[in-house]
Amino acid sequence: MRTQRYRLPFLIVVAALLGAAALLPPIASGQATKAPAPQQANNDASKVFDTEQFLGEFNVGGQRYSVLAHVKALTHASDLKFAATLGEIEIRDAHQTAVYQKGFPFEPQNGRFARTLLASASVFTGGGGSALAIRYLEDPAPAGRAESWQVFVPANGKLALLGAPLPPGGSTNLAVGGVLTGVMVSGGVNVMPLASKAEALEFRAWSGNFFVFVPIRVDWAEGQWGEGEQCFTLDSGTLRKTGCNMRSSAIARPSGSHGGAVMLYEAPVEDKYHGQQVEVETGTPVEVLDARAVVNWRDLNDRVSCTFEDMWIRVRVHGDIGWVHSQEDFTTLGLPETPPPQ
Repeated sequence: MRTQRYRLPFLIVVAALLGAAALLPPIASGQATKAPAPQQANNDASKVFDTEQFLGEFNVGGQRYSVLAHVKALTHASDLKFAATLGEIEIRDAHQTAVYQKGFPFEPQNGRFARTLLASASVFTGGGGSALAIRYLEDPAPAGRAESWQVFVPANGKLALLGAPLPPGGSTNLAVGGVLTGVMVSGGVNVMPLASKAEALEFRAWSGNFFVFVPIRVDWAEGQWGEGEQCFTLDSGTLRKTGCNMRSSAIARPSGSHGGAVMLYEAPVEDKYHGQQVEVETGTPVEVLDARAVVNWRDLNDRVSCTFEDMWIRVRVHGDIGWVHSQEDFTTLGLPETPPPQ
């Protein structure tokens, strides 16, 4: 089955994917979550005013939808970084009728907001269907989750909000009959559906230093999606969950301020007897080849997040190839620590 790759566009926070542990009831036309009323900032002369940002018009299931961000902004802000935040997201149909609205809390104090939330919108498309995806970026990031999503798919002529993906074999179409297979790999087993009617795709998620393309399977007909695979390693005769290899779009730009050496391991295991230190200086050519991590999906009320444990990347430095693990080495390689807005 062909894998469809995609990029996520636009500004102020929202991006793409699909999801669904179970398909939630379709959103009735005009159903809305009321946005918070405008407030006046505490203890100063700053006031909150509203602006509207058009995030785009999209074709989903043969219907046209537009996405708007209602932004709260402060006059006389004391900190420009926290001078504006998302107050409400709105989806309208081709007749300009609101089919979804959701308000977000905003806390102005001392000339700034306590946090900022940005959004962008795009369409996630495969061979069997498409979904409207909204990507959110939050600062400061709660529990390290700066990025989250809302994903909508067409159901009975309306939009339905999806949840987090199911594990492999979590539904009949994701794995026919719920049957999984274990593929032996070096040092472990990769578990995936033996047969599936769902489409194999990838989902782009921010790892903390770069984007990773996470394998998923989408059942467009049933409005569900699931993890493409789970990976385990053999540890003293017992299978233990470990990371799967994934594509990444990491761009390493070493700079003089973070120069030094990185430890390259032969395998994604910290083994000092099978590793070497390689010097990295400003301008050192670094190529990121693969990423490997345990993927964790989570429902956040009406949003979904994707986080990673035990992240490794395989790199080529000065012609030497090896695996890098620590945040210190990621910094030395010049990998960014904040996600881009799109």
